[in-house]
Amino acid sequence: MLDILLISSDEERAGRIAALVTQENAGHRLRTIRAGASRLGEHRESAQKADLLIIDDVHLAQRDLAAVEAIAASTPRLSCLLVTPSLSQDWLVAAMRAGVRHVLSWPIDDASFASELALIAQKKSAGTGRDSRMLSFVSPRGGSGTTFIAVNLAYALARERGKRTLLIDLSRQFGDAHLMLADKPPASTLVDVCSQAERLDGAFFETCAMHVHPNLDVLAGSCDPVKATDVRPAQVERLFSLVMPRYDAVIVDLGRSVDPVSMLALDRSSDIGVVLRQSIPHLHTGRRLVDILRELGYPGAKLRVLINEYDKSATVDIATLEQALGLRVAHRLARDEKHAGEAVEQGTPLLEVAKASPLARGIDALADILWPEQPEASTSMFSRLFASKPAAAPMRALKAES
Repeated sequence: MLDILLISSDEERAGRIAALVTQENAGHRLRTIRAGASRLGEHRESAQKADLLIIDDVHLAQRDLAAVEAIAASTPRLSCLLVTPSLSQDWLVAAMRAGVRHVLSWPIDDASFASELALIAQKKSAGTGRDSRMLSFVSPRGGSGTTFIAVNLAYALARERGKRTLLIDLSRQFGDAHLMLADKPPASTLVDVCSQAERLDGAFFETCAMHVHPNLDVLAGSCDPVKATDVRPAQVERLFSLVMPRYDAVIVDLGRSVDPVSMLALDRSSDIGVVLRQSIPHLHTGRRLVDILRELGYPGAKLRVLINEYDKSATVDIATLEQALGLRVAHRLARDEKHAGEAVEQGTPLLEVAKASPLARGIDALADILWPEQPEASTSMFSRLFASKPAAAPMRALKAES
């Protein structure tokens, strides 16, 4: 059951939304305020008690979103749904920056409204027995090594830490993360899963994911950027709600995307890895990316700047990057073209190619930063003395037979 607060400037539209809420679930509690969004501040206490705030203002201006932003910032668990006749890119960006993650156009489609309410109710009731965390990786430029880092971190968490891990390739431009782990095509991709979101459950997802290691599954990205445009935020939100309780770690490769779909991952992520190299183009685009992420409400403490192919003699040094970004560099990964190239060419994780290489050790150190080891509970001397060391689980054979 959801506690819903509707603020609407139009009586007829408010009645239509109320009917949709009752039609979806008569158990939902709905309170309605006849006012515009600019007066939302007067009803802060009511909004803070709600699970869902629906804003329906026929005269809504972008400046009125400041009131929405203030409420969203003070109540992190509150979901906000905006009903608007305009779905322009400018409006979507402005709404996202105000903390709105659900947007519907008027007149409201019954199925779309029901889907949004179901997702919000699922988020409220979602409970997990796991210490589940999502980590996302994004870069302002292609060729930064974002996919390589995400893939090998996921494998390190699965193989070395024993974490039940899922890698999601959410980069919708020729997704190729799976090629770094196996040389066979995936049975299904992100687009395939999202196109059948209505039947998405644990059994269905199990048939769609690639199982590359006993602890590591992969949901491959789309190989067709045109079809990838059909992926909708509501579909991805349903996917996240399904997989989060089933995995310890969900690693998301966002590529260069910051949009309503990728923001669903950014919202859920405990850490956002911003992958850069030491060059003037990366300095300028990296600064812009960090500015955009901050404008969208992601705090600096959540952003982890990662320098790939670190070069101590580069013209753009670490101090220059930190000054430009206004953030400290969290980690540096060594330049190791030989071993990185071998891993990519073979479709094999770096840990299997050159575990002792500086780059592999850097990936392991990154795991320590993003997922620190928890101290084990104390055990008796005898149990420590006779405890057997678990053998590393072998990688599942996914290589095509010659």
